[in-house]
This record gives sequence, C-alpha cells and structure tokens, in this order.
Amino acid sequence: MSQFHEHISEELLARYLAETATEEEKNIVDNWRAVSLENEQELATYRFIWMHTASIPRKVEVNTDQAWNKVKKKMDQGPAAVPLLSSEPRRIDFDQRPVKKKLPVTIWAAAVVALLVMAFGWFFMQQEQSNSLTVATTNNTKEQLLPDGTKVFLNYNSAITYPENFNGDLRTVSLMGEAFFDVTPDKEHPFVIDANGTEIRVLGTSFNVKAYEKAPVRVDVATGKVQVSKASKKVELMKGQSAEISSDTIKSLKANMNVMGYRTQVFDFTATELNEVISTIRDGYHVDVRLTNEQIAQCRLTIRFEKEPLDATLAVIAETLNLDLRKEGKVYWLDGDGCQ
Repeated sequence: MSQFHEHISEELLARYLAETATEEEKNIVDNWRAVSLENEQELATYRFIWMHTASIPRKVEVNTDQAWNKVKKKMDQGPAAVPLLSSEPRRIDFDQRPVKKKLPVTIWAAAVVALLVMAFGWFFMQQEQSNSLTVATTNNTKEQLLPDGTKVFLNYNSAITYPENFNGDLRTVSLMGEAFFDVTPDKEHPFVIDANGTEIRVLGTSFNVKAYEKAPVRVDVATGKVQVSKASKKVELMKGQSAEISSDTIKSLKANMNVMGYRTQVFDFTATELNEVISTIRDGYHVDVRLTNEQIAQCRLTIRFEKEPLDATLAVIAETLNLDLRKEGKVYWLDGDGCQ
C-alpha cells in the first residue's frame, strides 16, 4: 500500500480533486504534499487520471458495477496498472419520504467517492472506445513496448498515454513524470511527446524526459538528435546535450547521463561534490540518504559505479572519504569531520 493511502482517506482524496474540500482538509493534503517530492509526484499521477475524466458527459448512463469491475481488473494487474482508489464502492440508499434534515457528512463523502469510481470507470471505457492506452507507475519502474517497437522505461510516479496503433502521420504520446525513450526510427512518421506543454519531436533516437508537475521539463539526449519546442521557442539537441524548459525559456545544458541511473544503474562522477553525489544516488536508487553536516557535503568524489548494490555503493563512498555509514530505519546516514 502506498504512503498516500496510509495517511489520507479516499473520501478526502475525492473531495480534494473535486475541489469540494474544506480549508482544513486542503491543508491536510497540502501538508502531506510538502513532506517530500515523492508525495507530490504521486498526487500528480492521481490528478493525471482525474483530468482525463473531467469531460464526462452529464447525460451518459454509466453502469457503476461494470465500471468498478474494470477498475478492479486494472488494479489486479499489479503495480504497472494505473493507480486507483482501493476501497470498495459504497451503496447509498435514500429514503423516498420528504425529510428536512441535512444528509450526514459521511453520506456526502460516500457520494463523492461513488462519483469518483464512476469517473475512473468511464475513463477506462473511454480508453477502450478511443483505442488509447495508459500505463502508470507509483513506487516502481516499468519498461513498456509501444506499437511501433519504441521502448519506454518509466520511472516512479509516471504515466504515459499512447494509441493502440500509430495510424496517422505522427506517432504522438503524452507523458507525465519521467521516462527514457528508445525510439524506433521512422523518417516518414516523426515521434512526438507532449510533456506538460513541451513538445519533443524525434525520428529515431534515445533520450530521457523529466516532466513532473510544477517543475521545469528536462530533456537529456543519449543518442541522435531531438527537437524541443515550447510556444514559439525551439531548440535542437544532439548527443550529450540537454535542455531545461520552463514556461517562457529554454535553457541549453550539458547532458547529465547520471539522471538516467534509475534505468541503467550506472553512475559516473568526476570531482563531484558529495551533496550532488548523494542527490543522484537518492534519485537513482529511490532511497533516503542524508549527510549529518555541511562540511562533508563539499567533499569531492571521482568514481564510477556500474550496477552495484546500494549498500556496496554507499560503503565505497564512506570508505573513500573516510566517513561513517549507518542505517536508522529506512534512512542511510553518512557522518564525518569533513575533507582535508
């Protein structure tokens, strides 16, 4: 079970996404979001699904039992399926006699949950009708093969939507989160990614895209050439180049192959400060690693790790810099007096 469901009820989730939560309830969710980037990214995954259900026609009849069965079927497929509410739908029986009393808050909450279940059910039925597929992750990674042979490796808390078959002039997909793309070459049909309003267009190449909500989009090119555009701005990136895209700027950078470590488990550092090394290890292994003081954060490290277990990687770092390594619960700590 995810941390999200351990600490926030599904009724509160439904009210928050439907914008009917009280100020106190909003604060509860906002405080949870602020705890970590992982929490923020997980909520963004749920919002991604919610946004796809925003255009449900009001007069369409939906079989809620059938919808719930489809939702359950998706959940039973394992962690690769789209994350959904895990509780059973509540049945609400209304007394037909006129009453003057207001319905209890719990009934309104149950009604919101029922509507959310209908929305998710409609989302999957619409997917079947439009031949559009969505694959999402929460606390896991997943490699997905697209209809044209393109390989997509999804990082934690990410989702990709693509057609069952690429029939038009373009091979268009949508990404929320982070993924590595190894695109099958096809000069006649460019591959296009919509990532938070940024368009990434290629013919056949490999690259990493990071496009989490409320953060700049970043593209790092491993092979080939990539065209990145936002509004009227456009830039072409070659192998070893990168770009960071915000609302009104595209900033060119040198590609950082370590950002792809979540997929490759390869990390190469050259005179890199320890705080940056630890940040990279944290993202690549999806673990909590911390430094006890600012002095050791400035220590520099030149080393390469290739598919090493986490414990071995941290032990080598500690030994190289003469630091102490300990684990408290799920948190790894590096401690020392600084660098000479």
